[in-house]
Amino acid sequence: MRAAWWISIGLLASLGFVVASAAGNDYAELDSDFPIGLNVHLHPGESSFDGRLVLDLELLDRSPPSRLRLDPAMGIDAVTLDGDSIEYELTESGWLELGDALTKRGTGLLVVEYGARLSQPDQARPGSGFLGEEAGFLPAGAGWYPALEDEPVPMRIQLTVDGGQKAVVSGSLIDDTRVGERYQALYEHPAARHLALASGIWELGVIEGDGWQVRTLFPQSLHEAFGEAYREKTAEYIERFESEIGPYPFKSLTVAASPQPVGLAFSGFTLLGEQVIPLPFIPHTSLGHEVLHMWWGTGVYVDRSGGNWSEGLTTYMADYQFKREAGEGREERGQWLRDYAALPADEDRAHGEYQGGNQGALRIAGYHRGAMIWRMLEDWVGRDAFLEGARTLYSDWKGREADWNALIAAFDSATDEDLEPFFRQWIERRGAPGLELADLAVDQDENGWTLSGTLRQSGDDKPWDLRVPLVVESEQGSETFWLALAESEKSFVVELDAEPLRVAADPDWRLFRHLAEDESPAILRRAALDPDTQVIALGSARPVEVAPWLGRAAEQSQNVEGTRIVLGEPKSVRDWLRARDWPESPAAIDSDLPESPDAAAWAVPGEDVVVIAGPDAQQRRALAGELRHRAHYSYVLLEGDQRSTGHWATPGIWKELQ
Repeated sequence: MRAAWWISIGLLASLGFVVASAAGNDYAELDSDFPIGLNVHLHPGESSFDGRLVLDLELLDRSPPSRLRLDPAMGIDAVTLDGDSIEYELTESGWLELGDALTKRGTGLLVVEYGARLSQPDQARPGSGFLGEEAGFLPAGAGWYPALEDEPVPMRIQLTVDGGQKAVVSGSLIDDTRVGERYQALYEHPAARHLALASGIWELGVIEGDGWQVRTLFPQSLHEAFGEAYREKTAEYIERFESEIGPYPFKSLTVAASPQPVGLAFSGFTLLGEQVIPLPFIPHTSLGHEVLHMWWGTGVYVDRSGGNWSEGLTTYMADYQFKREAGEGREERGQWLRDYAALPADEDRAHGEYQGGNQGALRIAGYHRGAMIWRMLEDWVGRDAFLEGARTLYSDWKGREADWNALIAAFDSATDEDLEPFFRQWIERRGAPGLELADLAVDQDENGWTLSGTLRQSGDDKPWDLRVPLVVESEQGSETFWLALAESEKSFVVELDAEPLRVAADPDWRLFRHLAEDESPAILRRAALDPDTQVIALGSARPVEVAPWLGRAAEQSQNVEGTRIVLGEPKSVRDWLRARDWPESPAAIDSDLPESPDAAAWAVPGEDVVVIAGPDAQQRRALAGELRHRAHYSYVLLEGDQRSTGHWATPGIWKELQ
């Protein structure tokens, strides 16, 4: 998962602040390389922190109003210029506006001393700031330190934390020490932007790399069980992405544990939930995604004026590549397109509209659609050109904010093709094309065989500009022909050495497109993607039972119009389905499935209906929880401690030619 600069810390206002005092801290020193110093002192026993920002006046725009970003609920102790107090106002809109004295000064040191009292971890809203005796978190982009309007900027950060905790902040670790119950660490960030900070009762593990070190900060039990594996895998990812993109941008990478169930990436560290770390697949999937964000999102920052490009590129170069190397690339693309097929039309978004979020329609727009753009680009320009473009993007924009124009220019420089029309189409347009083959004919002459036909696309009024893989199978194997299609339909003729047996347009899902009905089984995710989904609760069942899946309490309805979840005991569900001549159970759709599982969830083919059947509320709620990670299937069956999942069979899109 992903960089979290959008999270707000506004809850601090309701909890009250303390006067800041950084007395006793060893202040971060300023120099020409790091003209801003930030000192943060955490007091876990009091759930509070003190802060002290020092900056060279030359960095500040002194044309009125001179100002810094800061949460309006912060408690300010003092604002001084070369030791003299100056006027200031902390506005409700989140600006620390400074007095006219700055306009008359050419040089000097501005100091802001401030502080806050935070909520306890078990009282904090998801994604918000907290500090207790076991852990703390100050989110990125939350206004917890005075920030220049024109971040990123070079910054040196000094951390002090009491109570036996350790702490980590965005940037590179330079040095750290512990004296008794007090821990101190010095970090440097050459291009600081939206700093994040975390603390905890952690054990430290370290391995050294080539110019960097990997650190884990885990509670003791996790440190002993998983620390070494996480350090080794993280180092492996750094080496991988260095070879593909360029040098790791920091001197350290810390994988830290959080009591909250998160997966977040910040400059130089990633935060993973204590419940997440033991999951066996995390080091092989999600961890690599977070490590790659050190290049895309926190190494090269995102200029969001045209959308957030980092999640799509990160998903493609990490998650998807891991699947492809395991021989599962085609299935991963198919899953993305099946999810898109289940998305209600009103929820569709262009990739360029995506700003953040990793659930539902937002995930499809940002992660899946984005990754498919890069898959299509690599199909066009090749792997070498793709990686050359990635290296150019990184070397040109490291430490700066890059927008889509920067990405287009970087990848365009790696090829003789004009990539801008390709990118603009897939970034800016909603929807997707559908494909169809028609008028197929096979002929033979003295030179061999020919296959002719018509390739059509459907969708919006304006045709898409496509490169469509036409795959032809013969007794000699399969052959792929790339057909240009920029109009509604186009005739084609391909020459073959052997008699063609069957043909399909994009059978391996290499284009982002609407799936044909014959290749798109109904899946459970439809109910989660539709914000208007309602529940038909039978007997004693209640809509709240599906909240663990939907993340909300859906309204109850008896109307079958629209997307519906039918919820109840197996007999009630069978009777309800039988009355509508719909399949009464998964076994009625696929005879190989068990007739009476303990609990079952399935999507009814041809209908916007999902069924969840179980003998009691506890079973149904547990099954709904399973669907958070398995809704991409057509069915999920539970029998004892066994789980069965799968997709309904579909005819497929291959056209037989004999």
